[in-house]
Amino acid sequence: MFDKFPPEICAHIFEFACTDSGRTGRSLGRVSRYIRQTSEFARYTNIALVGRAQILRFAQFLAEHAHIRVKTRRLFINGQDSKKRMVYAACAGEKEAAQLEYTKMTRLSPPQRESVYAHLLRRKEVANAVESILRTLGPSLEDLDISLNEYVKKFLVNPISLPHSVSLTTRCDFPVRPEDAPLLEPTQSLRYLHIVDSTRHWVCMENFITSGATGISHFAPLLTHLRLSQLQQEAMFMGQLEYALDPSRDPHYPLLWILPPTIEHLLLKPGVERNYQCACGGCDHCGEMEEYDVLVDYARELRDTDRRVVLLKADSTRPAEGSDLQEWLDGGAFDWDASDLDLEVGMY
Repeated sequence: MFDKFPPEICAHIFEFACTDSGRTGRSLGRVSRYIRQTSEFARYTNIALVGRAQILRFAQFLAEHAHIRVKTRRLFINGQDSKKRMVYAACAGEKEAAQLEYTKMTRLSPPQRESVYAHLLRRKEVANAVESILRTLGPSLEDLDISLNEYVKKFLVNPISLPHSVSLTTRCDFPVRPEDAPLLEPTQSLRYLHIVDSTRHWVCMENFITSGATGISHFAPLLTHLRLSQLQQEAMFMGQLEYALDPSRDPHYPLLWILPPTIEHLLLKPGVERNYQCACGGCDHCGEMEEYDVLVDYARELRDTDRRVVLLKADSTRPAEGSDLQEWLDGGAFDWDASDLDLEVGMY
């Protein structure tokens, strides 16, 4: 049936069809020669890469098919391979061998163990692949969701240009570098920035709001919507954030933190609720719950003093594995309604 349609109409239909992680596009490429040809551009509209193997294979594909005008609009990259997965891949998928190797590694000293992990990750190779993908797709990219292992991000060196990017979700410290210019060149079109905090993914929120040529104000000077999710920071971060939103509140204070004055909405979502069954007041769990409560109270105070701030309820359970990919597919990081809001009054 489609073989009888003009190619222009088919291409338009395929643009609407290829809005998932890339599976539909791959399927279209196997239907017939005509469908493969007419869907060529639409097949790469949305791309999701999960794990080191997919990242390396896609970078190789782009290098070998430079003649294809790939115009990807939305890209998801998750390079957060677990340490067990690294060992499994290094053992060519042999489960018993991988388990034995992983057990041996647990007996090493922390520095030795980290050195082995860094070697298994082939960090420079993966970093080169990520950089190559972003440079190739950069001219057409509008939405990027990225999560990189700390070993890989250290080997990203050269700033990348995403001239038409509108939305960026980062689940690591990308693109900031504390002592250097960001890995993302100033992007005038960037309006939506979603930063997902995590104690496992080495995110430091403070690095994003620093003044000068290292933070958000440098790489997203016209940002309008900022969301900070799964906040795990110390309570003092809320004070830094308040100052970054309006440095004029204390003109005598050194200008250490700043956000673009174009910010219209700041969404805050604390990390998973702390509900340890303990009330001794002296253990680590009690200290963690106390610190978390102070963070939430300061967030409520910031919400009450700045009309741009929206405070969302914390999740009661940890997000399921793969929820980040589903969130990217849904594209709803900046959608909320009254049922999502934390309306409780803070202590301060």
